[in-house]
Amino acid sequence: MSQDSSGVLFVVTGAHWTRSATDAARSVAQSNPWLKIGIFTDQESVDPVFDFVGRIHAGESRRKHEYVGRSPYARTLYLDSDVRVVGGLEDLFRLLEKYDIAGTHVRYRTSPRRLNRYKLDIPQSFPQINCGVMLYRRSEATERLFRSWIDLYTEGGFTRDQIPFREALWTSDAKFYAFAPEYNTRRIPLWPDKGPLPVILHINALHSPKAWKRKLTHLLLMPVMARIRRFQKYGHPPVKPAPR
Repeated sequence: MSQDSSGVLFVVTGAHWTRSATDAARSVAQSNPWLKIGIFTDQESVDPVFDFVGRIHAGESRRKHEYVGRSPYARTLYLDSDVRVVGGLEDLFRLLEKYDIAGTHVRYRTSPRRLNRYKLDIPQSFPQINCGVMLYRRSEATERLFRSWIDLYTEGGFTRDQIPFREALWTSDAKFYAFAPEYNTRRIPLWPDKGPLPVILHINALHSPKAWKRKLTHLLLMPVMARIRRFQKYGHPPVKPAPR
């Protein structure tokens, strides 16, 4: 694998979640054919949309924090399986010209469970990061960050990764940037004419085991996708002037 390569990485186990990751990967391939796409999975057969397949063997964890550091790419965008990439990612990857790692703040970041701490008194102004869409480059700083993440997760007996990641990031020397929410759109934009167009849709129902939830989500996304396709064809919508 080329040391200067850029790619998207998924980490899943089970047939259902691997199919979900495959659907997400196809959206990457369609919108960003310049990117490589890799997956860590326990499934023997995977779709040829993946350029790299890493095996998760029986009994091994499928937790992303144990695999993001094993990415075959020098510059990686880790994605959960409940995403659809609907726009170009070239501009997002340019953040790695300056930063080691980037992500977005979690929703509801001031809710009590989002403010849970482990060892350190971390200020509320340094909220949890959503680890389901995470951009990073291979460096000694990110390697140390990921090792700290694994150690804290194991030591604290966590079942969710964002509390230990927040603490690992707080103590890390990796250069971090919080990118704009259109790269991690967490709910269906019902009024798609307002605000920037989404680039990455991160909607939990997209990988729901319940088929009706997935179908309903796709129906609700139809006007958003139509608007995105329209402006990809004819140009970005003009910015409306602010009211006086």
